[in-house]
This record gives sequence, C-alpha cells and structure tokens, in this order.
Amino acid sequence: MVKKKILRFNLHNVENSLLDVETNWKKIDDELDFEKIGRRDTFDSVIRDRMMNAYRHLGNLLERDVEPFSEDGISQILELNNIVHYGFDFQLRLEYNQAIKFNSEKFFENIIPIDKWYRKHMKGKPHPLKVAAEVYVAVLGFPQLFIEGNHRTGNLLANWISMYYGRPPFVLSVENAVAYFKPSKEIKRFADKSTWRGRRKIPKYRSCFKKFWEENIDNKFVES
Repeated sequence: MVKKKILRFNLHNVENSLLDVETNWKKIDDELDFEKIGRRDTFDSVIRDRMMNAYRHLGNLLERDVEPFSEDGISQILELNNIVHYGFDFQLRLEYNQAIKFNSEKFFENIIPIDKWYRKHMKGKPHPLKVAAEVYVAVLGFPQLFIEGNHRTGNLLANWISMYYGRPPFVLSVENAVAYFKPSKEIKRFADKSTWRGRRKIPKYRSCFKKFWEENIDNKFVES
C-alpha cells in the first residue's frame, strides 16, 4: 500500500470557489449549452450549502484517518451522497426516508465491484490520482452508484482518495466547470460495459479524466 500523507481542506477557499460558481452559474450554464454539453440543474445557495456540509464531513473523515473503502469508509461514501441531497436536515431525511432506502439498496449492490477494484489497484505502488480518477469514472459509469448525485459524490470520493494519499483536491470553479462537465457527460453516456461501444470508450474516458484530474487539482484548497 502506498505511504499516505493525509491533507486537510482549506474550507474558506473551497467555499469561495463554490460561491463564485453560484454567482456565475448562468454564464457557465449558457456556455455548457453553447458547447452542446447540455444545461445542468441550477447551482444555487442550497446546493452550495449542502456541498459545504459534505466537504466539512469529508474533512472530519480525513482528520480521523478514515481510509476510503475501509469498513467505516464504505458507509461514509453513502453518507456523503445523503449529505449532498439533504445536508444535515434530519427532518428532510425523514420525509424522504423511502427514497433514501431505495438509494441505499442500489449503493450496496453497486459498490462491491468498485470496492474490489480499489483494493486491487491500491496494492503495491499505485498512483493515487489515477485510482481517484478511475473510481470517479466507475461511479458515473453503468450502473451508476447512486440514483442521483453521482457527479457530486464521485467528486468527493475522488478527493477523499487524493487527499488521503497526500495529493490536493479538485474543487469546482468558474474556470474549470465546463471542462469538468464535458468528460463527465461522456462518461455517463458511454461507460456501459455491457455494450461494445461502452467497452471501446471506457479506456478513452479513463485516460481523459485522469489527465483532467491531474491538471485541475489545486493546492490552494489545502491547509498549509
């Protein structure tokens, strides 16, 4: 297993970046439409607040030295997905209890091959950024890990892997948003291993997203 040097989030800079995305969302969304990537759901203060709750929760996991895909870590991946949807509003979680139940069932069914893949590829001398990027592809690919929120939770999980092994995170910004959503859309469309086209496309998107991840992680989101 690769030697780890766990990093910590600079949450102030993370929040400023997400606030900038919220402020400029119409411009980003118009560019996504112009580039034929497709418009996204709005990025508003509710989404931003829940993402910040998820970043804080992930920061706590890193402080506690919780390893991704460990016995405790598996359940925390699901919790991150719940946070991006409901934050820490437990009354809201009660209202959506049935949806949370169905999502949990889907998660525990689909996490098994990703868990096995992670353990296999973290043996020896792995490259954490490569593993982080490919886990992200696996979360978005068919079958998607969650019913909803695969982009956001996949991002958090990839950052968890990156930071647990001493690499800085990727945080959505005005500058990288379009470049981020473009490969993510293609991964979602073509990463179906059950089709010939999907099998042929997967290596391309793994390589593409690995390159994107390596070029867009940023030390300004790490506590010095």
